[in-house]
Amino acid sequence: MTSWLLTTVLETTAICFIGLTALIGNVSLYIIVYRNKDLQTVTNLYILNLAAADVMVSILSIPFTVVTIIAEDWVFGDSTCVALGFFTILSFIASVMSLGMIAINRYFYIVRWNTYSKIFSRRKALLYAAAVWVVALSLASPPLLGWAEYRFIPGKSYCFVYWPSDVYYMYFMITVCFFGPLSVMTFSYYNILRFTRRLKRRIALSRSNLSIQVRNPANLNSPSTASKAESRSDPGIIEPDYNTVRRSRMDELGEADSKSKTKSKSTAFQVTPEETRITNTFIFVVTLFVICWAPFAITMFFDVYYPKPLPRALDMASLVLGYLNSMCNPVLYGLRNSAFKRGFLNLYSKFLPGRFTATRYSVTQPESSVS
Repeated sequence: MTSWLLTTVLETTAICFIGLTALIGNVSLYIIVYRNKDLQTVTNLYILNLAAADVMVSILSIPFTVVTIIAEDWVFGDSTCVALGFFTILSFIASVMSLGMIAINRYFYIVRWNTYSKIFSRRKALLYAAAVWVVALSLASPPLLGWAEYRFIPGKSYCFVYWPSDVYYMYFMITVCFFGPLSVMTFSYYNILRFTRRLKRRIALSRSNLSIQVRNPANLNSPSTASKAESRSDPGIIEPDYNTVRRSRMDELGEADSKSKTKSKSTAFQVTPEETRITNTFIFVVTLFVICWAPFAITMFFDVYYPKPLPRALDMASLVLGYLNSMCNPVLYGLRNSAFKRGFLNLYSKFLPGRFTATRYSVTQPESSVS
């Protein structure tokens, strides 16, 4: 009895803490973006899509799991179990699809920047966000129509797809909802990192050449210099000229206009330190998603092919780790993105010690606005 009580208290306390923190953090993202027009960007639209999925986990999946742990059984009826299983997997699919959409958005914003405004116009960006949920609804519906089924899973104290009911649906979901988006993310972020590294090397080389040319200003306008600069350019890489390098340096010193939301077609694209940091943050988010949900995916195979039920501790740990992902996303944005950091501090400054002030952080996110 004492052991059961201790286990129950630990499980419910951990899950309640995760659920409450996830709910506050993800709802805060909506409030912060709503209050700050500089944050109403295409990328943040997909962040809010991801936050919506995490809110679903917080207000639907987690409360039912807590009650079930305490009651040691499902007490809400079969229809509620089916509905909860549907919304749980819907939130998972929407999460991974939103991460894939963020990766595609960053790829076009940085690597294919000259077509970004056309591909991610306001109307198209909203359609893409809606498409994420349409796809998620479509992929979560087959168990309602007879392909597999939603059922109470005792080891995890919640309702979800009962994978042994149809192994083919399990493989289909793993392929389409996990490895598919993960492949898109890998492709996008690999090419982003490759592009930024090449661009930084190109700018460093131009600065080195510029430092030599400045000693003889006549060289800056000579035909031979222009010819050499043109011959050094590679396909897909914009060769920075004197003004481009100067503008890049001004960006680093904070002298350029950080609130510019459009890229001029007549100038070379520049990857600012803040944009690099934002991209790295999304890479962390994807990595965290894989770490949190990989154990859960592994237990799916055990449920199908292992003849005995897994130990409850292992089953519950994989579920708690998956829930933890919903809490970590807003925490990451708050720690690594100066704009969201300022937003969180503005929102909760009254609860923080006096030395923490939002004015220490500037809001800089030059990108196309959704509004």
